[in-house]
Amino acid sequence: MNLNEHAYKILNQILEHSFDEIFITDDMGNVVYARQSTEKLFGIPHEKMIRQNVFKLEKEGVFSPSVIVNVLKNKKNETLIQETKNKRKLIISGYPIVDETNKMIGAVSFSRDITEFEYLKKENEQVAIAIQAYQEEIAELKKQATQPFFLKSKTTEKLLDMVSKVASLGITILLDGESGVGKNHLAHMIHQISPRKSEPFIEINCGAIPESLIESELFGYEDGAFTGARKGGKKGYFESAGGGTLFLDEIGELPMNLQVKLLSVLQNHLFMRVGGSKRIEMKCRIICATNKNLEEMIHKQKFREDLYYRINVIKLTIPPLRERKEELIPLIYEMTEEFNTKYGMDKHFTPGMIAWLSQQEWPGNVRELRNFIEKLIVTTGTKEIDLEIVEDITYGESSKKNKQDMTLNEYLDSVEKEFIVKMFKKYPSSTKLSKKLGISQSTANRKIQKYVDRI
Repeated sequence: MNLNEHAYKILNQILEHSFDEIFITDDMGNVVYARQSTEKLFGIPHEKMIRQNVFKLEKEGVFSPSVIVNVLKNKKNETLIQETKNKRKLIISGYPIVDETNKMIGAVSFSRDITEFEYLKKENEQVAIAIQAYQEEIAELKKQATQPFFLKSKTTEKLLDMVSKVASLGITILLDGESGVGKNHLAHMIHQISPRKSEPFIEINCGAIPESLIESELFGYEDGAFTGARKGGKKGYFESAGGGTLFLDEIGELPMNLQVKLLSVLQNHLFMRVGGSKRIEMKCRIICATNKNLEEMIHKQKFREDLYYRINVIKLTIPPLRERKEELIPLIYEMTEEFNTKYGMDKHFTPGMIAWLSQQEWPGNVRELRNFIEKLIVTTGTKEIDLEIVEDITYGESSKKNKQDMTLNEYLDSVEKEFIVKMFKKYPSSTKLSKKLGISQSTANRKIQKYVDRI
């Protein structure tokens, strides 16, 4: 093999293994070189492509347009997008070939197939459109997820819109509203439509924990921190919540000394267990709730002003039920269905009964309405619940006592009593009753002793 043959073979291998498609023509446009893969792009076998003329091929639509034709005509470099007869899209750069006298003796082009890139570009555009649609749908679903106890109405639309905006953020939220409006339900909803929904949701009533225990319950304690401390220590609610949500209900009941600690935690996102020295990072989101006027408490020096501004980053005020009367009837139907499902019943209210229910003030708000409907569902003996039988069934032995004279606790006790008595007749043992009601046997025993044994 002589030197020229050796060089030819090397050059041929380089051309054949190039990433780009390579065409070479003479100065008349006759193809003198094309790669073996020509047929894939242009639909013409390699052996038939040689000696074809690019001017003729352009007229036949094999190249549309032909970059080499432009190079031969204009005698300068050219780059363009070309579509082949096989519907392939190419980006092609063409260059004149000149001899030592600068006379053009041909042209060469380098083609890169971008058909797949164009397809992917369109796919990405479609994906982007789909993502935008999904994001809008998710935003709408977030709003819908807040509706079971906060149905859409003119009064609550702004509230729901704000909930959907802040749920995914980690900022502290203060829920404000009368007792029974559903602050705990709204806190649950915020958690469920947030990225934290797979993490724990822990609800704490700051007024229900003895002042002597609340610090250790919130922050935990180390082994030997105080007499009676559990061996090995114990995690507090801040730790147990992990990256989830800690809901501090009745925040106005928090003692002043713990208000200082809570402020420090919210500012620094660090806390220590009782009796400990190690700083622990707070990862949970805090939602606070109150039915008290915290600003008035600040003036009376019963609540810290700096803590108030720290928890009041976003304040959501839930209106009382009397200000959203249009939601009463949907709530009545929804709660009726819920309790029918829960107790395996099929009861309904007459139109007159629904009208009466929707006209009441319900000072205890959603909670009072919910308890009242549950009582009617479980205590009536007929499928149809009419207004005529409400007084006898609702109050029983207390029928002589006017409803307006009952405190909320008295009313709740009367509901629980009649329910326990009714269920005990069907399940006459603490074991059966506890299993049916989903409570412990010791709790069932206490309920039986309190309500059944006294009858």
